[in-house]
Amino acid sequence: MNDLDPRLARLFDKEAIREVLSKYARGVDRGDGPLLKNCYHPDAIEEHGGRYTGNAHEYVDGAIPRIRLMDSMQHVLGNTHFDFVTDDLAYVETYLVTLARMNINGERFDTFTGGRLIDRFERRQGEWKIAHRRTIFDWNRDTPSREGWVGGMFIPGQPGMRMGSKGETDPSYERF
Repeated sequence: MNDLDPRLARLFDKEAIREVLSKYARGVDRGDGPLLKNCYHPDAIEEHGGRYTGNAHEYVDGAIPRIRLMDSMQHVLGNTHFDFVTDDLAYVETYLVTLARMNINGERFDTFTGGRLIDRFERRQGEWKIAHRRTIFDWNRDTPSREGWVGGMFIPGQPGMRMGSKGETDPSYERF
């Protein structure tokens, strides 16, 4: 693809990254561990709401059994912003709304969470994959009773739980 117009090559890069994001949403909603792992480089880091920071493949191994015990779940991807640093490195911010039906202590409820996936994508051996992910939480609504951050699973203010904010203090402005 070296002889492609650079604008066309960039469109191909964006589409390849969007495909990874789409595979991730499908993998988590379906509880498909191999599909999820395919979205990450083997040495990728996952930071997930203060509940986990470490190797992404190990995160998937721990998450899949919990996901499979949950009721319906849907991750809806929204706007995506691309910041290509080099031809093989891009910071990508993707808006996300998660809807999940859960049963906690015999009480069934729906939870709605809005946030963003802040990803460092790297192209290695011609393939774009996530090298580092931070999940940013912007809002949440558990119904019918109250906002509870997935029944208390996530605790705002807990060390490591990254919350969104307005302006340049938002985590999306950081580089890691």
